[in-house]
Amino acid sequence: MRFFARSLTLVAGLALAASLAACFGKPPPPQRYLRVELAQAPCPGDTGQQHRLPLGFKGLTTMENLDRTAVLTARDRVLTASLEYYWEGPPQDVVGRALRQGIECASTGLTPVDYQPRVAHDAVLTGQVTAFNVEETEGGRFVVSMHLDLWTKNMGARISSGDFNAYAPLENFGGDTIARAAGDALGRIVPKVVDWLDGGMPKLQKALEK
Repeated sequence: MRFFARSLTLVAGLALAASLAACFGKPPPPQRYLRVELAQAPCPGDTGQQHRLPLGFKGLTTMENLDRTAVLTARDRVLTASLEYYWEGPPQDVVGRALRQGIECASTGLTPVDYQPRVAHDAVLTGQVTAFNVEETEGGRFVVSMHLDLWTKNMGARISSGDFNAYAPLENFGGDTIARAAGDALGRIVPKVVDWLDGGMPKLQKALEK
C-alpha cells in the first residue's frame, strides 16, 4: 500500500509539473546588455578647454515610459520592452553621457561641468530625452530625440530651446545591430546640439555682461 501511495504521489507531482510548464511556457531568454559608443572618436585634437565657459550640465530626464533599461521597440503606437536586450543604464544616462562627451570634445565656447545648485555656473543646460528606441518602420531604424534648454547663470533666464532628432537604419533586430545603430544615431544628434550651443554664445555673452 505504501508503495502504491508513493507511486500515486510521484505521478501527481509529475502531472503538476507538466501543468505548470504548460501554463508558464518556456523560460525567458538570457539578459544581454548593450554597450553604446559614438560612431567616431570623441576627441580628435586640442579642444582649447582653458578658453571656454563652464556649462553646468544638469542630468537629463525622460518620460516615465522610457525610464527603463530594457530596449524598447515601437510598433505603430505601442512601445514594447524587450525581455532579452538591455542598456547599461536608463536612456537619459546613456544619452547624457554621450552628449556631455560630445560637448567636452567639440564645443568651441563651453565646457561641461557637474551642475551644483549653489554654484554660479556661467550657463546651465537642462533637457529631456523624448525617444530612444527601435522603430519598425521603413525596414527598421533606431531613433533618438531630445528637448534641451540653455539657461543663464543660476538658471535666471532661458536663452534658447531646441528639439533635436536623429535616426540610423537597422539591418536586422539583433543586439549588436541595435547597439551600433544607437551609437550611429547619437553620433548624428550630438553635433547638432553642439552647433546649437555654440550658436547661442553671443546671447550668453550678452547676458553675462549685464
